[in-house]
Amino acid sequence: MSYSLFSALAAAVTVAGFATVVWISHLAMAIPPARRNLLAYGLLAAYAATLIFRPPGWPAIDLAVLAGAVGGVLWLQGGLATPLSIAVFLTVAGVVDFVSMSGGLSRSLVEHYRTSSSNLLLYLTLVMPIRGHALPIIGISDLFISGAAATALLRLKLRPVPVMSAMIGGLLAADACGLYWRVALPAVPFLAVAGWLLVWWHSQRLRAH
Repeated sequence: MSYSLFSALAAAVTVAGFATVVWISHLAMAIPPARRNLLAYGLLAAYAATLIFRPPGWPAIDLAVLAGAVGGVLWLQGGLATPLSIAVFLTVAGVVDFVSMSGGLSRSLVEHYRTSSSNLLLYLTLVMPIRGHALPIIGISDLFISGAAATALLRLKLRPVPVMSAMIGGLLAADACGLYWRVALPAVPFLAVAGWLLVWWHSQRLRAH
């Protein structure tokens, strides 16, 4: 497979995964809070079972990762009440992601996957089948964090196009830089920059009115 085709497919998987998490999470916000919490715990439990038993096959992995990301989004929504709190959430998550990828847990997972000493990374990411092998594309933490931010911003009545464009832009910027330098990069710092720009744009728009 050519490098350009792989890059396009990776971008498509990233956008599709993010859009799916946001779409399902946004629809679930119409469910009464008590039932929504039960749904969140059920999805997270299903994902935890997948981590324990590690079923083979990329469709099972991707469905479990999407379920876990949606469960996390629904569980967190009550804590994201303002655009500023969402930007702060992205910033804190971005710092944690940077540290983890620089020399913490994320770096260790990537190295163990590269040396074939552990396949746990596959169950923490959306994967794409390439020549009979499942390759990790985007982590569940990136889907959860971007999905939580986007769902909360939509709930606060920010315009869908700028919200989705900002989060997708952050994710694809991380993908592009990682593919260009051929290294695993933390995506959340890119999301944090996109989030702050979106919050600034929203505040300027409110002042104009």
